[in-house]
Amino acid sequence: MDRGIFVALSGAMLHEKRLEVLTDNLANVNTAGFKMQKPVFEDSMPDAYGLRSFSSMKSTVTDMSQGVAEKTGRPFDVAIMGNGFFAIQTPEGERYTRDGSFTIGPGGSLVTKQGHPVIGHKGVIKVDTSDVSIDAKGEIKGAGGTAIDSLKLVGFKNPGTLVRQGSYFSPSVDSAAAPAGGDTQVQQGYIEVSNVNAIRAMTTMIEAQRSYETQTKMIQSMDEMTKKTIEEVGRV
Repeated sequence: MDRGIFVALSGAMLHEKRLEVLTDNLANVNTAGFKMQKPVFEDSMPDAYGLRSFSSMKSTVTDMSQGVAEKTGRPFDVAIMGNGFFAIQTPEGERYTRDGSFTIGPGGSLVTKQGHPVIGHKGVIKVDTSDVSIDAKGEIKGAGGTAIDSLKLVGFKNPGTLVRQGSYFSPSVDSAAAPAGGDTQVQQGYIEVSNVNAIRAMTTMIEAQRSYETQTKMIQSMDEMTKKTIEEVGRV
């Protein structure tokens, strides 16, 4: 059997995994604060003669580029401009997100859409009124300018290495949490939309699908050639 069939097989498997990543990106095109994933490929197990090279998907990386800030006018919607994340309290510990579409939960806690409390510099943020203002530094004030708390904005040296966990991110060994830089600001009444370009993602998906089909056709052709060769040898 021609070992080239295994090269084509590795290519088909690579494009299959690539399609999974692209499908996930497209599924989250309307998810606030979502950051698209990009697959990382590498050559693996080249043969001894350097004539064939197998490919595989090494990992995925997160594209942390800024999404567009979309105006909502809701008082508890906030978008981060620049680098940084909101700190969230979850059962698994502190996690981070760019999705600032918050609401008031039980007991007056400021919570995410998943119901997890938003963390401020005093702990879980408690709000007893909808008449609030949030300035560029994340300071929350109630009626009459009464200070309530301020959003805990966290930055990372290598944000692209954060580990995605559902709607949130958790630190990796290469990313330690630290206070966000002075250039990080928030906008009240806005949310950051997904940074997935739907048209580009769809075009890339079509290209990946065609490449996958090409690889599978190559496998079929090689299999038919092998079968024909065996039959010819059998006749001799």
